[in-house]
Amino acid sequence: MSIAQKLQMFLNENHVDYEVVSHPYSERALNTAHSACIPVKNMTKAVVLNDDNGYVMAIVPSMNKLMLRWINTRIDRQLRLVSEQELQQLFPDCEQGAVPAIGTAYGMSTCWDDELNSVQDLYIEGGNHRELIHLAREQFKKLLLGQPHAAISCDPEETKAYLT
Repeated sequence: MSIAQKLQMFLNENHVDYEVVSHPYSERALNTAHSACIPVKNMTKAVVLNDDNGYVMAIVPSMNKLMLRWINTRIDRQLRLVSEQELQQLFPDCEQGAVPAIGTAYGMSTCWDDELNSVQDLYIEGGNHRELIHLAREQFKKLLLGQPHAAISCDPEETKAYLT
């Protein structure tokens, strides 16, 4: 197996130092963190959204829940989750459920969570369910230069407090 071709080309074109980390098959970012034996706070997940103005990828820590209202407020949009069918069209070189958390590699606007600033090493899906990309935080930020970032997610336990 190898990482998604578009992702690999993007990383190489941007002269980013990265490492491919193999792990046992797993689905969902949180499960992948456990499978790969990495801290869940270092594992990212991509949430793809859209509205009448196009697509946006939100990047959040794997253990967190995206707060749609927060991202909509931050970037002044009316975003909603995209369907699985749309994801397949947007990421044709990726396995279903293994979208790399680098929207810029796919020409997509991206908003990343400020909580990702609290870790030195980040891991993103490689486009399949057996490989991750390991990046230093500064390399990750280099790939997302000019993209907005804000507090757009929270721990699911905290979510309950916001909903009550």
